[in-house]
Amino acid sequence: MMEESREQNKKHIVLVHGSCHGAWCWYKVATLLEAAGFRVTAPDLAASGIDLRRLSEVPTLAAYSQPLLDVVASLPDREKAVLVGHSFGGLSVALAADRFPEKVAAAVFVTAFMPDCTSRPSYLVEKYLEQNPPVASVWMDTRFNFGEGATVTGSLLFGPRFMASRLYQLCPPEDMMLGTTLVREASHFVEDLGSLPAFSED
Repeated sequence: MMEESREQNKKHIVLVHGSCHGAWCWYKVATLLEAAGFRVTAPDLAASGIDLRRLSEVPTLAAYSQPLLDVVASLPDREKAVLVGHSFGGLSVALAADRFPEKVAAAVFVTAFMPDCTSRPSYLVEKYLEQNPPVASVWMDTRFNFGEGATVTGSLLFGPRFMASRLYQLCPPEDMMLGTTLVREASHFVEDLGSLPAFSED
């Protein structure tokens, strides 16, 4: 009983991955945080990591973020968690904080999309893609799909050269190998984001 109480008193940190990745990408950070005495949860968002859904089954940001929303909704009364989002995970964090403000102690955006409370959630993604369109050389060997049923941006899958140059350039080769093995196709859900109102200030 005392063990359970001690566990519940630990600060709870929820780690949210970015596009094409899964909970696995936090394995080093989660280990360090747990060693420092924090309670850590790192969910796979829908159609990511080991989540069995296909991207075609996940048409909206809310559907994509549902595993995170379930984690936050299930927090005990009076418990608040710190949500940490990387890259596109920032939008999932913002959505969770908007839905459950009473359960979020803080939202941390690690080189992430950080929406404001005046623009539609699509604003940041649209501006980013204006500056870095899919045909731009910055994407290197990343694959984009504009096929039937795709969103405005379609889907994307990071290529090995892009990952080595832009994402894993400071990592040991083992992490790069892990990443290229486990990445999955992702979406920016631009059409859905464009239909949503701005997040609240609460």
